[in-house]
Amino acid sequence: MQIAFWSNMHGQAAVTANAAAVSCIIAQKTSYRVLVAHNHIELNALEHYLLRKREQATIRMLDYTNCGVDALVRLYKNGRLRPEMIPDYTWSLMKDHGLDLLFGSEKKENLRTDSQNLLMNIFQCAKESYDLVILDLHSGLESANSRELLETSDIIVYCLSQNRSLLEDFRRTMDENPFLKEKRSAYVISRYEPSSSLTLGNLSREYGIDVKSVFAIPYHAGFMDACNSGRVFDFMAYCLQARKGADYAIAQAFSGLIDYMMKGCVKCL
Repeated sequence: MQIAFWSNMHGQAAVTANAAAVSCIIAQKTSYRVLVAHNHIELNALEHYLLRKREQATIRMLDYTNCGVDALVRLYKNGRLRPEMIPDYTWSLMKDHGLDLLFGSEKKENLRTDSQNLLMNIFQCAKESYDLVILDLHSGLESANSRELLETSDIIVYCLSQNRSLLEDFRRTMDENPFLKEKRSAYVISRYEPSSSLTLGNLSREYGIDVKSVFAIPYHAGFMDACNSGRVFDFMAYCLQARKGADYAIAQAFSGLIDYMMKGCVKCL
């Protein structure tokens, strides 16, 4: 199953943070084999959220072109890529490939359309080797191949915020792209502020979204610190053990989203 995390606006809705947290929790709570990847190619934070500086330094000492997207693109072009080979070119955060991270490309030429199309094929191939492929997609529909990956995803997690400009643009985007309304979907309100006039109930009524499919992720300074220091995996493990307070609240929020996703969600509208 392929699950896409996406937002209509860049930098407004914590798409990468949500994808990282959900991937870590699913891997820790289930026996699924999970691959987490992105299509940003450049300037993506996923690796930095999941890897500490010493791990990033270790990777830089290796031949980067022999792992991640660069290696898989080369194998695919040569007709040698098989699904069972993909885990060998990832960074494993858990044993037995319970959670694997696929690095993005170091080559700007991989921004070309032909390489982006190859990336589509690689993700399709990965579905045969993993139970879940979780994608952190570039915002909007014009950059990279986000539209195509949204179309091929089984579930879309729309990452939003209590920013009315984002929400109005999101409504226009949905109206102009009917295929999005046909997808099984969940909606995440990042850094949720309960005192805002845009509560979950008000937001769902105003924008025509089933309130059962909307999930609020509370602001948590510790979570932000974990993202900045590459400790999201350990932080979520800690929060899953909490029984009260902010740590418990954020773990419950993400767990509620995951339970909804694993039941297959419902169609958008």
